[in-house]
Amino acid sequence: MKDGREFLDFAASVLGIPPESATMDTAYGSIPEWDSVMHLRLVMELENRYGFETPLAEIATTRTLGEFFARIPL
Repeated sequence: MKDGREFLDFAASVLGIPPESATMDTAYGSIPEWDSVMHLRLVMELENRYGFETPLAEIATTRTLGEFFARIPL
């Protein structure tokens, strides 16, 4: 079972932002901490923690935390 709050807390820790400021609508470029380098780090950290893979062609088009959350297997 997926836990959205735990996911957001983890993503916030990777991004270096307060957990309460991370939402499923938080998007690449919407906060200063989420730049292109952090985008790649976030992809790798999320894939490692939750056991999914983002196809290379979709890394650039996956733009919100909610879109990453949707990739997590049930």
